[in-house]
Amino acid sequence: MNPLNINRSEDELFLLFQQGNEAAFGILYDRYVDLLFLHALYQLQDDTIAKDAVQDVLVYMWNNHANIKIKTNIKTYLIGAIRQRCADLIRKEVSLRNRQQVYAAMTTSVTGTSPLEVKELHKQIQSAMSFMSPGSRKAFEMSYLEKKTSKEIAHIMNIKVQTVKNHVQQALKVLRQRLKKIRFSPVLFSLLLLHISAFITLWDYHAGRSRIH
Repeated sequence: MNPLNINRSEDELFLLFQQGNEAAFGILYDRYVDLLFLHALYQLQDDTIAKDAVQDVLVYMWNNHANIKIKTNIKTYLIGAIRQRCADLIRKEVSLRNRQQVYAAMTTSVTGTSPLEVKELHKQIQSAMSFMSPGSRKAFEMSYLEKKTSKEIAHIMNIKVQTVKNHVQQALKVLRQRLKKIRFSPVLFSLLLLHISAFITLWDYHAGRSRIH
């Protein structure tokens, strides 16, 4: 078999790529990987994260080669894809910073809550979660801790979206019922209900760091 001509048009290469031709994908990869990296680096300001973002886009493109539809041209498509990927990563970073701020707010004297009270609350949250049914707990954790959408959870659990919502509502009901029996400062309890995922995630993170140190 003759090697693929690198001077083929984008339309020809894309058609071959859609058919699963690895050589065509390799040529497209070489043509655009540096350009995508520059776009990612400009948005993310981090070499390693930018490289990972580019790989995410290109790996997704290859894994879905048969289903990708391009309305303009492949260059425009790839630039749009890397911008979207960078935007997703930035949103996650902002979300993490917000969680850290919530955790800090919960553990400062502004709330009037002692470190021992916070530790006890974390213990009670974990205890309350043990009263959830397996399905409800799994849906709750994916929704509130992993930040997955109901549609994503439904796909993973192989159930209907409405069933996911029912599981999550049932989990929240159990959580509220169990925590109502405990007397904590009103501010902390309100923050908990609003930011349950931030509290659990960041507590686990800080607890892990304290064990290491």
